[in-house]
Amino acid sequence: MNSAGDSRAATRARTGDFVQALTGVQSRLYAYICSLLGEAASSRDVLQDTNLALWDKAQDYDPARPFLPWAYRVAYIQVLAYRKRCTRSRLLFDEQLVSELAQEVLGRDDDLDQRLEALSDCINKLTGSRREIIDHRYLQGESVDRIAERLQKAPNVVAASLYRIRKTLLECIEAKIATG
Repeated sequence: MNSAGDSRAATRARTGDFVQALTGVQSRLYAYICSLLGEAASSRDVLQDTNLALWDKAQDYDPARPFLPWAYRVAYIQVLAYRKRCTRSRLLFDEQLVSELAQEVLGRDDDLDQRLEALSDCINKLTGSRREIIDHRYLQGESVDRIAERLQKAPNVVAASLYRIRKTLLECIEAKIATG
């Protein structure tokens, strides 16, 4: 393949990686924008503006760095731009509050990543029927009644088991986070 072909292949691969990163953070970006604006309809509009801005800035993104913090920064700028366009509305948060909310969300995002990693470790420690129940309920989305039917147990027994398993997982997560 010639250098032009190599260049096009590299560009396609980089674009694919960027699209995958962008689509992978949509729900988190939307939640972040909602937390800053406090209103769902305008948050959807700002998310679209953010996606367009991210796409326009795709060449500026350094793939060696984490995507989400960069995307949050672009979203923050889009929120400020939206607020500027809507300065006549008295329902908007003031800029200081938006800045504080942005910092709070960023802090919680780090906590969420830690919790998700701890959850994964804790789930991997489950064995036997406990793991089977969790997998059927949350990976396969089966109802408690369907799981009970599969295990030949009463639905209230399966529901109680799920409660105990979730409680055990929560304790495991909290212990992992406490120990770092």
